Amino acid sequence: MRIFTLVLIFVFMLPAWAQRSDFAEIDFGKADLLAREHKGEDLKAIPILVHKLTSSLDTDVEKFRAIYMWVSQNIRGDYHLMVENNSMRKKYQNDSIALVNWNQGFKKEVFKILRRKKRTLCSGYTYLIKEMANLAGIECEIVDGYGPINKLKLEKLKVPNHSWNAVKLEGKWYLCDSTWAAGYTDLETYLFKFDYDDQYFLMAPEEFAKTHMPVDTSWLLLDMASRE
Repeated sequence: MRIFTLVLIFVFMLPAWAQRSDFAEIDFGKADLLAREHKGEDLKAIPILVHKLTSSLDTDVEKFRAIYMWVSQNIRGDYHLMVENNSMRKKYQNDSIALVNWNQGFKKEVFKILRRKKRTLCSGYTYLIKEMANLAGIECEIVDGYGPINKLKLEKLKVPNHSWNAVKLEGKWYLCDSTWAAGYTDLETYLFKFDYDDQYFLMAPEEFAKTHMPVDTSWLLLDMASRE
């Protein structure tokens, strides 16, 4: 059954309806300030960077906010890596062994570029968010799935083309997308422009589902979900 034909999705294992409003009483000012104060730092010693960002914060949500803000404001999207990734995924979509082999080699390239040049595509953003959150003692996962690209809608996509993060805070899972939050690629110059968009930080699941469809639909984090 294709995931886009699902009308009702029941989720029993993952808590539902988690969203940023759960933390309305939290002031993220200190977390955001820490992210700004450490702007431009490299990724040669990630544990040290995580310590600088989180050690003076009291709650997990503030610590995660500082990590998320730093990644979103310091890591550039790489258009050429994205094009290469999408092209090869389509090429090997009917050959699972070749796809796995290519993915393994490509991930090594992506992470090497991320560490050296702070440029990446969605898999690099999600890897870094997960790695940094885990170092801060926060449970965080990578979610693979589908996201509309240019004018191609979710239901037209045949191969997973995007990834984002789920983070567990105070016993609930929340969704975020640091790739889309960070900025955009100018398609005239193919250069990345930082343009932070805060809506993708702990977005309500019903809103997130309008533009993100996970391969594992339990990561929709909805009691019940319907798609038109």
